[in-house]
Amino acid sequence: MSNKIVRKALIIEDEATVQSILSAFLQRYLGETGEAGDIRTLTDPVQGLFDLTTNGESYDLILLDVRMPKLTGDEIYNSLAHVNPALLDRVIFVTGFPEDLRGRWPDKELNVLEKPFRYQAFRERVAPILA
Repeated sequence: MSNKIVRKALIIEDEATVQSILSAFLQRYLGETGEAGDIRTLTDPVQGLFDLTTNGESYDLILLDVRMPKLTGDEIYNSLAHVNPALLDRVIFVTGFPEDLRGRWPDKELNVLEKPFRYQAFRERVAPILA
C-alpha cells in the first residue's frame, strides 16, 4: 500500500466548463507526479472567500477566476492579503483579462494563467506551487 501525498485544492470559477477543465488538468498533473487530489470546486465567490478565511490553511493550491459576479477574484485576493497573507503564494489567477490584475497591483509579481490555456501552461503555473 502506497502512501500517496494528497493535495488539497480549491477552484473558485463561475464558468462550469472552465471549472471542469481546471479540475481535469489538476487531476492529470497529480497523476503524473504520483500524488492524489482532493479538489473542491465552487461557483460562488462569496462562498469561496468564506471557505478560504475559515479553512484556507488546508489548501495547497487555490485557482481563482478574476471576473465573477458579486465578488471578483482580485477582491478575494485582497481580503486574503489582510486575513491570511501566507495563502497568497498558493493562488493562481485564471483570467482572460490579465491587465485587470496588472492595473491593480503594478508592482506585485502575480501568478496568472491566461485564458484560453493549454495543459502545458497550466502545468508550468502549478508545478512551482506544489513542488
